Amino acid sequence: MGRARLGVIVGALVVVPLVAAACGSDAGSAGTLPPIVTTSTSTSLLVTTTSQPKYYVVKPGDTLNKIAKSFGVSSSDLMALNGITNPDHIEVGQELKIPPPKLVVDSLPATTGASTTTKKP
Repeated sequence: MGRARLGVIVGALVVVPLVAAACGSDAGSAGTLPPIVTTSTSTSLLVTTTSQPKYYVVKPGDTLNKIAKSFGVSSSDLMALNGITNPDHIEVGQELKIPPPKLVVDSLPATTGASTTTKKP
């Protein structure tokens, strides 16, 4: 029994100072914390789809600009894809390939640079 009691006393002498040190004040270390650096970035996504080309058959009263506008494309893209040199010369019954619309989506706010903040306890 004497040996067990001696082991408990020695264990307490080792553990108590460790516990006391862990529960100490942080007041002296307040000025030594490193700054916290934060950054913001911006990304623009180009949304594309892979699909079969669309076709449109010209109807009476159609113009190249009306057709382009109805599909959300530019008349110059429509002309280039179909080899049209004169935008005023399309014929009823003519089949036009329709290019996919170009979409740009902003997903995050603009870049604001880096800022530095120091954490205080």
